[in-house]
Amino acid sequence: MLGMLKQWAAPPPRVEQPELLDLGEGTAQEVRENLRDMGRVNRWLGGHAALRRFLLPRLRRAARRGTPLRILDLASGAAYTSLMLAQWARRQGIALRIVALDASPRHLGVASERVRDYPEISLLSADARGLPFPPDSFDFVISAQFLHHLGPAELMMTVRALTTVCDGPVILHDLVRSRAAAFLFRHGAPLFFGNRLTRHDGLVSIAQAYTPREMREILSAAGVPRARIYRQRLSYRMTVVIDPDGQPLPRGLPS
Repeated sequence: MLGMLKQWAAPPPRVEQPELLDLGEGTAQEVRENLRDMGRVNRWLGGHAALRRFLLPRLRRAARRGTPLRILDLASGAAYTSLMLAQWARRQGIALRIVALDASPRHLGVASERVRDYPEISLLSADARGLPFPPDSFDFVISAQFLHHLGPAELMMTVRALTTVCDGPVILHDLVRSRAAAFLFRHGAPLFFGNRLTRHDGLVSIAQAYTPREMREILSAAGVPRARIYRQRLSYRMTVVIDPDGQPLPRGLPS
């Protein structure tokens, strides 16, 4: 019995395989629904909560400089996160300039409809593994559910590139690979998601996600000494925070 429990607790081997969405499968409606599902997952399972904890307090501090804050939203999908930040910043009276970068024209097509009334958000078609920016182009970099798309060597190079194009905090939220997460998604997804892309790609994403220990080893090998990893155990997520200033977090969460 104890052996079975240990086996269940141990993460399965990481398996890299392409997602249907990355292979270009799905009708325009299926893609739109899949992106909407991913936006919901970010809200329900801690993606937005991570930004409220780790990003918004830092934005408030940085806003005292008086100039618009430059943010790169990496692999932005339908720009749900960019839109959430823009709406929050308007309520706070904080000026932002957000570049929502994604390699998929289909994703950016959906995003363009959503950000039409938000000129502070610019959409850019580019591969996150080859960022077209000079050093210190941004004050902040964020991403949600993207790191698992990268192999270890790609992840190492991408993190180094992010710390080069950004002269401030880099905040990266992603899945944690585990047997429990795969089990819960396999049996729970049909209850919440009717989209075949969501159901298939969700399991693929979990299978190729990293554990916090693996992420720590990769960040160390990448030469990122100030990286910290915060795990959200109940939602099987983690947030990587790379802050060159090492600023402590204020108490409480901004609204």
